[in-house]
Amino acid sequence: MIYIITGPSGVGKNTIIEAMSTDLDFYFSVSHTTRPQREGEVDGKDYYFISNDEFNSLINDDLMIEYEQYGGFCYGTSKKELLKESNIILLDLEVNGATKLLSQNDDFIGIFIDIDDNELINRLKNRGHDNDFINKRMKLATQQREKKSQYQYHVDNVDINTSVNHILDIIYSLEES
Repeated sequence: MIYIITGPSGVGKNTIIEAMSTDLDFYFSVSHTTRPQREGEVDGKDYYFISNDEFNSLINDDLMIEYEQYGGFCYGTSKKELLKESNIILLDLEVNGATKLLSQNDDFIGIFIDIDDNELINRLKNRGHDNDFINKRMKLATQQREKKSQYQYHVDNVDINTSVNHILDIIYSLEES
C-alpha cells in the first residue's frame, strides 16, 4: 500500500512520520528538490538535493510520478521510489502534487494533516520566518485546505502522539482488510 501524507507546510508531517518509524515498518519515499539543503538535512535521507537541470532531465525522461513547484523550488517523486520492496510506502508530498496523484490513481491512500491557524503561525515563527513569509504561507494553507475533502483521511495534529496513533490505526485497519 502507498500512503500519501500531506498538509500545509509546518503542520508536523515530518515529525509524525519520524515518530511512526518506531512502531511501523515502512519505506519512506525520498523526494527530489531543487531547494538548498538546510543545516542538519542529509542528502538521500531527507531529500535528494539536485540542480534545476537534473530535475528537468528527470521530467523530460518521464522518470517522475509527480512534481510541483512550491516556494520557488521544484519538488517531485521519482517512479523508482515506488518500486521499493516494502509492504508499506509513505510519501510526504506537497498538497497540489498529492492531490494530482490521488486523482490519477486509486492505489494511493491520502492522509491530510492539519493544525489550528494560531499553532501554524507559531511554528512558522519558530522556524525563523518573517511576517511577510508567514502571511504568504497562511494564504497558501487556506488554498491547500480547500482540497482537504479530496483525501480519504484527515488528522488534526493537536498532539503528536494522538496524531501518530490515529495514522497508525488507519494504516493497520487498511492493511488487515
